[in-house]
Amino acid sequence: MADPGESSEVAEPGKGISAILDRPAPDRRKLLLGGGHLAALWALAFVQPLLDLLGNNPDFFVARGNTTGDILILAIGFTFLPPLALWAIEWAVSRVSTKGYYGLHFVLLALISTFFFTQLVSDLVSARSALILLFSVGLGILLAWMIFRFVFVKNLMDILIIAPVVVVLMFVFNSKTTDLIFPEEADFELAADSGRDVPVVLVIFDELGTSNLMISKRSIAADRFPNFAHLARTSTWYPNNSTTAFFTPHAVPGILTGINAPAETLPTWQDQPMSIFSQLGGNRRLHVLEPVTALCPDDLCPDQTPAEGQLSRLEALYSDLKYVEGKLVLPPGLAEKLPDVSSNFEGFGGNNDPPELGKRKYKRGKLAVKAEAESDPALYEQFIRSMPTVNRSLTVMHMHLPHQVWKYDLRGNEYNDTPITQLSRSTNDWMVNSNGITVSQSRMYVQTGYADRLLGRIRQRLEATGMWDRAIVVVTADHGISFEGRGVPQRQADRRAMGEVANPPLFIKYPGQTRGVVSPKHSMSLDITPTITRALGVIQPYEADGVPLQGPVPPREVTVTDPSGNLYSVSLGEMIRQRDAAIERANERLGTSGFYTLGPAPELIGRRVTPVPPETSEVLLDEPDLGKAYDPGKDLIPMFVTGTWSGSVPAAPKKAPLFAIAINGTVQATARPFSFNEAVRWGALVNPASLRQGKNRIGIYRVEGKRLIPLGANY
Repeated sequence: MADPGESSEVAEPGKGISAILDRPAPDRRKLLLGGGHLAALWALAFVQPLLDLLGNNPDFFVARGNTTGDILILAIGFTFLPPLALWAIEWAVSRVSTKGYYGLHFVLLALISTFFFTQLVSDLVSARSALILLFSVGLGILLAWMIFRFVFVKNLMDILIIAPVVVVLMFVFNSKTTDLIFPEEADFELAADSGRDVPVVLVIFDELGTSNLMISKRSIAADRFPNFAHLARTSTWYPNNSTTAFFTPHAVPGILTGINAPAETLPTWQDQPMSIFSQLGGNRRLHVLEPVTALCPDDLCPDQTPAEGQLSRLEALYSDLKYVEGKLVLPPGLAEKLPDVSSNFEGFGGNNDPPELGKRKYKRGKLAVKAEAESDPALYEQFIRSMPTVNRSLTVMHMHLPHQVWKYDLRGNEYNDTPITQLSRSTNDWMVNSNGITVSQSRMYVQTGYADRLLGRIRQRLEATGMWDRAIVVVTADHGISFEGRGVPQRQADRRAMGEVANPPLFIKYPGQTRGVVSPKHSMSLDITPTITRALGVIQPYEADGVPLQGPVPPREVTVTDPSGNLYSVSLGEMIRQRDAAIERANERLGTSGFYTLGPAPELIGRRVTPVPPETSEVLLDEPDLGKAYDPGKDLIPMFVTGTWSGSVPAAPKKAPLFAIAINGTVQATARPFSFNEAVRWGALVNPASLRQGKNRIGIYRVEGKRLIPLGANY
């Protein structure tokens, strides 16, 4: 039989496993070739899929603030260190037992090959994960046997030893990330004239649609979002605003530059040197919070320099990329059980790792972390408190709110995780029916309530420093989010979702403006920077795709792009029609007022019930001890009450039974069950004010007319 290090030997048939194990002790050349085979398979199974994905998505590194060194250490280390460690183990075993070495080498070849074949099989056939994995294991074992058995297969592996080097070189020198690894020298020229002594404040929310703020076709939901409503009464509201993309790395640069750059353009100042920062950064004090993108150079925005060291950044990379790798190499059924990696740029496992739901401690973040793609209340609060008080200033604040993951109450305090924290895959379809979407939409509304609170803090800061009247204040978002369901993606370039995804809000309080105006103009995110410069009396030094909104706006369609540069367009009228339908749909699902009454039966909120344990438990809490030993200020708020139901869900969502969730004897939420991950689930947020320190009693009831029938409890 051919030894992994001998190309001249041919196996004798019929010797089974002994033909593999009964080999002469490997010499140095055999050990090195064997290690090369492991490295080749490792590169093909694990490295190439990951580096190919990252190579096509350089925004991932931009958003996290990773340096050239970080990227190269990741690529080289991930390619060579794991197989080197495996080779070291094999070498140690070979010093002790020849049979042990060959047995271990066979197992490692088969194991790594299994994950290579898993990806191929998953692409070719649709089957249960167990069958895909079983078939892949068989193919892995077969390949390992063939490497030992056939000289030509072993020789092929000898040739493939070069694969790790080729994969790394392709990533470094021939991918979209190449420009990030070797950025070209860019001419960042500051404009000589930054306009009149008018403070500029630009606030960009994330994943917020105009429809999410509205209660009717013409008005903001003032009781839910009083600060957005106040802004509408004192500024110019452009409800017919549209964005250029559904993804932040393209949409935010459009806001900051006024240029609709090609989809492959990096969101960095090197690739997009002409921006609001180049126009106004010359003699203004800059106060900038710019996660995800990097259009403000470090010498202009020193507080944007990453506060974490390289080791911390690499640890964070490893922590997140293990989930990305799992999504790539595992069968679809198993991959779906991993945390979503499409909603954020980091912290993928943050809402899935805790062993005891509701018991994690609340951790506050650090200020001045450039790539803070996760929302961070402490960061936002401190940024607002430190806003400059001089007229010649430029404040740009991009908040990752109310973007997923939805986890904050109205005051910015974090609440507990559950198995239904993530009911969608961000850019793909919803995984649940409208009852499940209702749960997510209510959580999004609550997190938007916290965003509204921060907006109020910004206005209060400007009013307290006497800058509100003099300033031009722009409040917008990069894009929206769709809660339609029925096959419409949650956030994707899709013509059916334009009324929610392509229509972010836009409010502009011009200098000296005190009365609200609702403009019928079709504004675009590209118009924001030209509008600001016109308000400051600046002659724009470069040609922008947007126009100043102080003048006429040309007719144009609502057009967004995807990461590949494909364009999707609808008329302005169609976008408005879809938005109005989304408002009506939300009102039907959630009601028209309040936050902690959101759900199918708000009239039941506040009803007193007698805490009676059910005779049989038809429902089970996901966390049976949820809230039983609640310590405010220490524990996550146990306000996301979820569980399973032993019944079945009818095809029509509205025909599903109605559940009432009582906290300490009072109904605090209502919900309807839905199917998710091969179980019937339910869930809702309860008012955190209903929870008390120490023990809290949670009861679940089925609503039958005026009767509340106990189904389950944690008494």
